[in-house]
Amino acid sequence: MSAQPPSDEHDFGRLFVQHQSRIYGFIRSLVVHRADAEDLLQETASVLWRKFDEFLPGSNFSAWALQVARFQVMYFRQRQKRDVLQFSDKFVDAVGADTIAESDRLGDLQELLELCMDKLPPADHELFDLRYHSDLSAKNIAEQLGRPLSTVYNAINRIRRTLAECVEQAMNRADRERT
Repeated sequence: MSAQPPSDEHDFGRLFVQHQSRIYGFIRSLVVHRADAEDLLQETASVLWRKFDEFLPGSNFSAWALQVARFQVMYFRQRQKRDVLQFSDKFVDAVGADTIAESDRLGDLQELLELCMDKLPPADHELFDLRYHSDLSAKNIAEQLGRPLSTVYNAINRIRRTLAECVEQAMNRADRERT
């Protein structure tokens, strides 16, 4: 069965947007200045786009993108040798490897959290979205919903506990399945 190479901007855009924060976090962990990290993210996006026909659909886009980002950081470091603060190549490799592993683990946790979110009753899901996606304070939510503040606090805490337990159970199931 041969994989067909990705062919359109939509595929690239969707994958890049999905993994952009992970790529940026990886780059940011390896460079001192935020502006440099932002420039490197743009350069990495450009390289990923140019080489997108080499990406095999179904393979790990995040791992591929982080590897490209790593090379971009190394190239950047070579150009910046005159800067005062430089990390050794060994340090960059070690941090990069740790960051990739941690990034994969966090990606898995994100997926588990999303699955657990889907199991919430609609009212709890709405309350969670108000608190964490709309960035409303508990006080603002209480006012908006016409509920006492203590009720909103208790509900948010209950939802967080429910989600934490669900994610932990899912992680334990996944660990058992691997062994």
